[in-house]
Amino acid sequence: MNDHIPTKCPSCGENVQPGWKICPLCETRLQALVCPQCGLPVQPNWKRCPQCEAALVCPRCAQRIPEGKIVCPRCQSEKSAPGLLPQSFVDETCGLEMVLVPAGTFEMGDLFGDGVENELPVHKVTLDAYYIGRYEITQAQWLRLTPENPSRFEGADLPVEQVTWDDACAFARQLTQAHNGRYHFDLPTEAQWEFAARSGGKPELYAGGDDINRLAWYEANSGGHTQPVGTRSPNGLGLYDMSGNVWEWCRDTFSAEAYARDATNNPIMKINGSDRVIRGGSWNLDAWSARCARRFSFRADLLGPGLGFRLAMIPNPDASNG
Repeated sequence: MNDHIPTKCPSCGENVQPGWKICPLCETRLQALVCPQCGLPVQPNWKRCPQCEAALVCPRCAQRIPEGKIVCPRCQSEKSAPGLLPQSFVDETCGLEMVLVPAGTFEMGDLFGDGVENELPVHKVTLDAYYIGRYEITQAQWLRLTPENPSRFEGADLPVEQVTWDDACAFARQLTQAHNGRYHFDLPTEAQWEFAARSGGKPELYAGGDDINRLAWYEANSGGHTQPVGTRSPNGLGLYDMSGNVWEWCRDTFSAEAYARDATNNPIMKINGSDRVIRGGSWNLDAWSARCARRFSFRADLLGPGLGFRLAMIPNPDASNG
């Protein structure tokens, strides 16, 4: 075979071997750069793939993300310095990938004037840093901790649905216990949910922009059922399906007057009542319902084929690492 016959570097003439990525003498690149996810040829100065929108460069260390990886493996494996959290976290129990949402302040509510009264007033909210699932909880992940699949539309990579609010909370508790309390998993508050959906509080109509067909599965393009998670484009934080596919449970009790009563810092509505907040719209509803600002109430003990969840997570600095 000719695998080890040297060829010449096109820049300096140095002997190079097939498979080498750069010339060891002049550092000229010998192989085309490609997207680590879809394989599209990309340019050295590009930060995101124009085809699948995967990140090409780690936002923390500015190094290229290697082929086949979603996040930088070096930064993912490093121990965090004091006060610094890694950009992502992969749960070993169920395979949940959690994305860091940095602390920030944003204007929460209907920014575009096309909502309803319970999305007003627009008000300022400040949140501490937290993690949130890159994807909705899938049926494969659900079955790692729960013996039965409640979903109407069955498939390992489809979002789990037909789960009550209590079911979702129980799953979060089991996952917390599986990690011996080192990480606290829970449903996101609706403030956390909206901040993350809007790519860190940006003025976005849908989760990632204003092109609903690029970003979401909803009644006009879903084919009448749920779709595998992560098959539409992500938002600016790399989160998928926060608009469409299935509604997502939030931790808060629903109140139509919540926005007039919210605390400024890390708000959560805890009042007497059986209704909980759901967010994001679903495969069987219109684009209006998939808006980032859309908030809806649903009884905690009810379920449906258009309702699932994703989890938030906060590391517990006081828990043992053993």
